[in-house]
Amino acid sequence: MVNTETQKIPLFPLSTVLFPGGTIPLQIFEDRYHSMIQDCLDSDSKFGIVLIKEGQEVGGNAVPHKVGTLAKITKIRKLSQNRLYITAVGEKRFNIIELIQDKVYLEGLVEINSPPPEQDVAEQSLKEAKTAAARHLEAIVSINGGWVNKAQTPLPTNPDQLSFFLAQLIQGTNKIRQTILEEASIERRIEICLFHLQAESKNMFSSLHMDLLFKFSRN
Repeated sequence: MVNTETQKIPLFPLSTVLFPGGTIPLQIFEDRYHSMIQDCLDSDSKFGIVLIKEGQEVGGNAVPHKVGTLAKITKIRKLSQNRLYITAVGEKRFNIIELIQDKVYLEGLVEINSPPPEQDVAEQSLKEAKTAAARHLEAIVSINGGWVNKAQTPLPTNPDQLSFFLAQLIQGTNKIRQTILEEASIERRIEICLFHLQAESKNMFSSLHMDLLFKFSRN
């Protein structure tokens, strides 16, 4: 059973999906989000990042999806023209119960999902997931001009954290990423990530192979 707590938090609708454990850079230039960030800093509180379902990031009121990620501000820097550059880290998933428009920015009454107790995940699934992650990282390094025998990035051992680490590697659409975020079952989440990672890695290595054949054919 997942432990939850209910809170009212500021919401930041965006055209991207943030996963727990992920990092996101943001440029703040709208007055409403200046107010939101300042309120978070003044109260040492967090805000929620949610994928936009309808509407746009800038101007007007966007309608968000019901599941998002609680984010903590880790860095902030003032830029020219009254802009802010912040870095935030995703912490926990939440479900929106009610949208609230009492302030200049959107808020929500949400249920925050604490990390679940370790669910039983088949050892074979975990092994395949770690192999897929290593291969995917290898493909990324290779495409960017390097060659590695195996990925050097340490992988999380906790299945829940591993699932979101895998999700961050996926280059898929926001629809795919939102589906992964909303999935409550860790094993199912890993299965979805595994499917997309294997397909993306295959495409990257195929592209790399074709590039090499083209280069050698010209010599």
